[in-house]
Order: sequence, then structure tokens, then C-alpha cells
Amino acid sequence: MATKQDEEIARMREDQVMLLRTRDRLQFREIAAQLGCDVKNAYEAWKRGRTRLHQEATESFGAYVGEQLATCREIIDGLMPMVRIPGANAPKAAEAIVRAMDHEAKLIGLYAPVKHNLTITDEMTARVKALADELAALDNA
Repeated sequence: MATKQDEEIARMREDQVMLLRTRDRLQFREIAAQLGCDVKNAYEAWKRGRTRLHQEATESFGAYVGEQLATCREIIDGLMPMVRIPGANAPKAAEAIVRAMDHEAKLIGLYAPVKHNLTITDEMTARVKALADELAALDNA
């Protein structure tokens, strides 16, 4: 069972390997020689470090998106009374709300492209050809 001290040592090793690999562009055999470990351990430390940094970045990104969404909500809620009361500021407030809603939609991925899996069968192809023949016959008539 790993102790707290072992985890800290492993984390420091991961950090060292990440720096040597990304900043200094060393090969794993060079990193292993510099740190006094074998190549496999250097590589495994690099993989663990990348996984940890990816997880931390994902959490930070999620927090950032949450803050952005909360800000959009505050803007929309704050400007809505100005839109409801007719006046000189209503059009500008409505435009600002639309921009905030657009930003909100982008943050939650509403504008993201959607992938579809389509399968064209021989039956479908035959039906399209038959339809094209019918249309051609109508044009000739």
C-alpha cells in the first residue's frame, strides 16, 4: 500500500519527467539516465503525469465553462427588465441578451456539428433510380 510520502515522490518524479520530456525534448533513455531509473519507469512516469495534467486541465476547463455560463445568466437576468419596459435602451438590451444567449449556446455545444451514420442500401438506390426515371418520363411527356 502506497504511503503519502511515496505518492509525493512519485508525483515529483512525474513532474521531473514531464519537464525533461516537454521542455528539454529528451528521449526516455536520456531521462532515465539523468534520473537514475530504467527507461520503462521513465515512460510510465510520463504517462501518469500526462494523465494527471489532462485531468487537471479538464477540471479547470469545466470550472471555467461553469463561470462563463453563470455570467451569461447574470447578464440575461439583469438586462431582461430593460427589455420588458419600452424605452430607448430596450433594443440595445435585447441585442446584448441575444449575444449572451449565443455565447451560452456555444458554451454548451448547441452549435456543434452532429454526426450521422447513414447506410445506403441497394433497395434505396433502386428506389432513387426508379424515381429519377419517373421524373425523366414526366419531362419527356
